[in-house]
Amino acid sequence: PSMSTPKARAAMKRKLVLILLCAVILLGGAGIYLLTPYPVAPELEQLEISMVMRPDWDAEAAPLYEVVTDQVDLDALAQLLSACEVSRLPTDQNGYSMETVRYEISVLYGEQPLHFVLGEESFVYESGPWCHRLLDAQPLIDALDRAIAANGTQA
Repeated sequence: PSMSTPKARAAMKRKLVLILLCAVILLGGAGIYLLTPYPVAPELEQLEISMVMRPDWDAEAAPLYEVVTDQVDLDALAQLLSACEVSRLPTDQNGYSMETVRYEISVLYGEQPLHFVLGEESFVYESGPWCHRLLDAQPLIDALDRAIAANGTQA
């Protein structure tokens, strides 16, 4: 039997269309998954905030960090952090300028250290250079500004 018969060609075409359809569905599903944000630390009971800092521009030399952990309601901040969503696709972040940073938050999530950088570009990382972009950091920045202002320190 020759492969050039009409029935054989039609069967081959159906297989090819089926393979292409499966590939499109698989790639579409992977694309949707990768573009869907996810919560970086969803389980509140596993989130432990170790330090909240902000740049201190009044330092005499280069800007230093001022530790403001004791000026913040850590339970409220932990709730906001657990609701944060990040992009699934990591990006390469080789450093950042302190001039663009408003706050930095160091946490342990389970046994994993995470570092939140909030400012013009907000992101979360475990270890460099890969990080995940925070999708909406403004509520975190606003809450920290209010907490610090309420404690009499200018943000």
